[in-house]
Amino acid sequence: MEIRKAKTQGFCFGVAITVKKAEEAIAARDDVTTLGHVVHNPQIVATLEADGLRNAGSVDEVESGALFVRAHGLPVDVFEKAQAKGLEIIDATCPMVTKIHVQAEKLKADGYKIIVVGDPHHPEVKGTLSHVPAAWCIETVEDVARLPRGSRVGVVVQSTYSRERFTDIVKALSEKYYEVRAVNTICTDTNNRQSEAERLSQEVEVMVVVGGKTSANTKHLAELAESHGARSYHIEGPDELQPQWFDGIKVAGLMSGASTPGWLVDQVCDRMEELSRQPV
Repeated sequence: MEIRKAKTQGFCFGVAITVKKAEEAIAARDDVTTLGHVVHNPQIVATLEADGLRNAGSVDEVESGALFVRAHGLPVDVFEKAQAKGLEIIDATCPMVTKIHVQAEKLKADGYKIIVVGDPHHPEVKGTLSHVPAAWCIETVEDVARLPRGSRVGVVVQSTYSRERFTDIVKALSEKYYEVRAVNTICTDTNNRQSEAERLSQEVEVMVVVGGKTSANTKHLAELAESHGARSYHIEGPDELQPQWFDGIKVAGLMSGASTPGWLVDQVCDRMEELSRQPV
């Protein structure tokens, strides 16, 4: 069986920066706490926790030490509460996420009613909404019909959102509002991976997408591959691979989400090669 790997593999630059900062922080001190997992990857999370990174449900649980801000960022009020408690803040917010905050604030300053496109329960989106209070948040094109009437709306989007869905939402908004100023804040890495998922899925029979089950960008990649013709499997590691997936398959694809380390993709590739040689 031939295995075709996507050109973009391993960590995106934002996740790479965050993981490096986390490793440096816990190497330098033993009182570093994060609110939620640093990245959507169970292997990396387990390693960081084993090396001493603590995890808390809220800033109220952190009495002292350093608060590590993960790639998704944190809501403004959480930052303020941490500062008020005298916690040292180690800010590893992804630059692409910070860009969304800046763009949303600029649109608001220009007089636009802000619309944030993305999962309202996702920590990144919660952080963005905290920078533009009273903004509307929508997740699907169907949500557009439920929005109040208005004249001028400014739009930003979750960095890992589906490019196709965002295009459809902006079109629907343009049909409803007099003026729509949309800033495409989907990060470059996400765009590249989505393009590769579309291309590669048309060249292979089966696509294996490696990444955390809670990773939004990895889920979108698996969905894209499925919609473009390849039977798709979203896994977190090589142990989840099943030999029957590759029975009779001549060409399989392999790609990863933005928070998946390259060494894990290599392990999955090795296991796929092993399984392809085994009788079902």
